[in-house]
Amino acid sequence: MSKRLPPLNSLRVFEVAARRLNFTRAAEELHVTNAAVSHQIKLLEDHLGIDLFQRSNNVLKLTEAGELYLPRIREGFKIFQQATDALLNDNNALLRVGVPPSFGSKWLVPRLYRFLNRHPHIRVEIVSEVDRTYRDCDISIDFRRTQFADFRIEPFIATEVFPVCSPAIAAQLQTPVDLAKQTLLHEVSAMNDPDYPSWQAWFATLGLPNQESRQGPLFTLALMALQAAIDGQGIALGQALLVEYDIAAGRLVRPLNVETPLRLDYYLIYAADMKENLAFQAFHQWLISEAKAH
Repeated sequence: MSKRLPPLNSLRVFEVAARRLNFTRAAEELHVTNAAVSHQIKLLEDHLGIDLFQRSNNVLKLTEAGELYLPRIREGFKIFQQATDALLNDNNALLRVGVPPSFGSKWLVPRLYRFLNRHPHIRVEIVSEVDRTYRDCDISIDFRRTQFADFRIEPFIATEVFPVCSPAIAAQLQTPVDLAKQTLLHEVSAMNDPDYPSWQAWFATLGLPNQESRQGPLFTLALMALQAAIDGQGIALGQALLVEYDIAAGRLVRPLNVETPLRLDYYLIYAADMKENLAFQAFHQWLISEAKAH
């Protein structure tokens, strides 16, 4: 005889805790205490006779069994939701879209109205918290890539990267060597992620010395570095996708007519079972069409 099913509440707590990988955030989402989350997870693990989480040095991870269990549990809750929506004739589907703040502000949001006009029955929630995870969202756009077995990674769009600055500073620049006399604006991501374009990488593609490119202020968001460039505080490395409107409006200038192979690739990241979701299908198709039209 098969073992009886675990309590539904324990499964719900497991799904949230596994998605957040943090009992405190899981408790906040579920509006319960940390102790209640821990209690439900212990009940579930005792019921199954299997550890689902690994706790080490204040870091919470799923065990191999937890990784295998999670996608099936998520699928089960989605089936419950779809059945309930169908029963109640709910036409207000909600799609959670994860995106870096700068990409969201400069690329996604300015063209989002086109999707909403075409699909007024789909509500879109743009999620850009720094501590978001791919499991928090139905689909994510990111330059980082996950290795979760139950997620798909799809190449989305690539963007050229080049120096940008205010018109006043641009008037002082003739060649890349002139950048040594200017303040260079940096992004923290370029310091922490080898795939993220940096000033050091940009100079290297031209065969030039680093021009002391680690000097100058650091910004956690490209959005802030670009605003500093607009305000004449220095020169930023701008992603073509993020600066097109500011260049068209004259707020930023591409001062040097120099081509380099420096690029940043963005990916679409989503759970494999999302392909059955009609709202996801519509948004995914729209994203692809926008990327092709760019």
